[in-house]
Amino acid sequence: MGKPKHDPPTNTFPYKISKRLNILSVPRKYIIDTGEGMPAYTPRGIRKSAIKAIISDRVNDSALPSIRRFLLIKRMYKHRFSPERMERIDRMMEASNVTCYSKLANCVMDLKKQQNTKDVKKKRGWTESEWKKHMDYIGQIAGPKKDFKPPPVKRGKTLPLDALMPRINQISFFPPFKIYKRLSKEAWYRNPEKVAPKALTYVISDRVKKLATPKVIPQAD
Repeated sequence: MGKPKHDPPTNTFPYKISKRLNILSVPRKYIIDTGEGMPAYTPRGIRKSAIKAIISDRVNDSALPSIRRFLLIKRMYKHRFSPERMERIDRMMEASNVTCYSKLANCVMDLKKQQNTKDVKKKRGWTESEWKKHMDYIGQIAGPKKDFKPPPVKRGKTLPLDALMPRINQISFFPPFKIYKRLSKEAWYRNPEKVAPKALTYVISDRVKKLATPKVIPQAD
């Protein structure tokens, strides 16, 4: 029989305890390191399980250096390495060039052609005109920042105060303006809220009353 949904209240704790709180109140079983059953290491400090493990294709392919690094090494040490070592580099180049991950990353190259190190750095899929345009733009944004400050204001010759007083007196006068009246102050204005006295004493004729009365349409049974 499982634990009840609610624990009944007691004298010491007069509240209901839900099943979730009972589960959370159980202490966790912490791992105690006793030194037994721990992974074994070789004298060089390598885990034995890592040596015996089966290497997946993803780990094996990602462990290979990139094809660009192989090309640079082959060009730099072409006259220093032995032929056997150069042949080993060629085999590693072919192995890292045909993986599915290099194809997905678009890093596959034609190794039969003589690759140039300058062409290796170029972004693949661009034409010569696009690459030149891209390099021109990089050179443009890499240059010093231009200063777009406005040119200094060229001021005229200095004049004494007596020569400037006529102009100062001219601009100090209050400018002329026209005063507009409100519409209610005009002589021709007619207040729409006011009603003529005759309009209140107007007698409505019978014809107007008949037209204003709504018609009653009889409904069919």
